[in-house]
Amino acid sequence: MDSEVPYISYQQDVKRVLLIINCIICTTEQTYFGEKILPDIEAFRKHRYEITHLDNISGLKDFTKFTHLLISGSELSAAVTNKYDSELYRIIEYFLENKKSILGICYGHQMLAKTILGSYACQKAQTPEFGWRKVHIESNALFKGISMPIFAHSHFDEVVNLNEDFSVIASTENCPCQAFQYKNLPVWGIQFHPEMTFKHGSRMFEKNLHDYQSVRDNYLDELGNPEDLFQNQQIFENFINYK
Repeated sequence: MDSEVPYISYQQDVKRVLLIINCIICTTEQTYFGEKILPDIEAFRKHRYEITHLDNISGLKDFTKFTHLLISGSELSAAVTNKYDSELYRIIEYFLENKKSILGICYGHQMLAKTILGSYACQKAQTPEFGWRKVHIESNALFKGISMPIFAHSHFDEVVNLNEDFSVIASTENCPCQAFQYKNLPVWGIQFHPEMTFKHGSRMFEKNLHDYQSVRDNYLDELGNPEDLFQNQQIFENFINYK
């Protein structure tokens, strides 16, 4: 594993051990994800997890102790080939073959679809999405306890061309596949960012709105009460405890 130290509390459940692949390229944001965002998620204060970065995944060979895989978002585009692709495919394929739990977020969602279906499963989005946006969700175990959600969105790419093995379980007007479940397995991809609390999401949007005209052109804020975001973290509890 790399130098990032996982947050493990005295409440940890050693029956579940998560491998978290931090796909963020910017060093400052890599660190912020591991040291600030993950410890703010209640589910990760109760379960053991280990973090590694894309730069280090080629050294990962033994996954037997891990019960769950979480793949984060990234500045990378999944709609093009990247140097990390083959190693990321290798890890995802192991978890799929062994019917272990997987949750891909944003870039991770797109790479999960590409691993299963090939490159045609991801493309540049006709309308990029940024900001706090409402999402229509279907009844699914991943969304237990969540109603009429608003999530943080930040993506230029989208998942497309899914086959009958996938159930689309969330959508927005501009992005028909906001989330999927693969077969009846504990394998999900989500385009939005439930890990983003109001504090962390506001930090991300402030920076991106300052840096990118494309973000300013496509930004939408449908969030009324920041407390509406608290339910979003239930996704991680549902993912970890799915039976």
